Amino acid sequence: MLYILNMNNPISISDARANLPELVNKVSNNLDRVVITVSGKPMAILMSNEELESIEETAEILAIPGALESIKRGTKQIREGKSVPLSEL
Repeated sequence: MLYILNMNNPISISDARANLPELVNKVSNNLDRVVITVSGKPMAILMSNEELESIEETAEILAIPGALESIKRGTKQIREGKSVPLSEL
């Protein structure tokens, strides 16, 4: 059984190859990442398609001019109680 499934515990490419079906299953189910090393150096990341799509979507949103500032402004308004509950919209 393989338990190496976080960014702090890299796995060698040979171990990844030997355990690929299990790694893919665990990464898909747990939305975790596996760092794959070659000669002890991190060379690739195995992650679920769902997580990759989420990262890409976030990057796309943050690429919109002013998006980050708008998100920060909205977060501040929520903290200050200056928001409208969804049920009232």
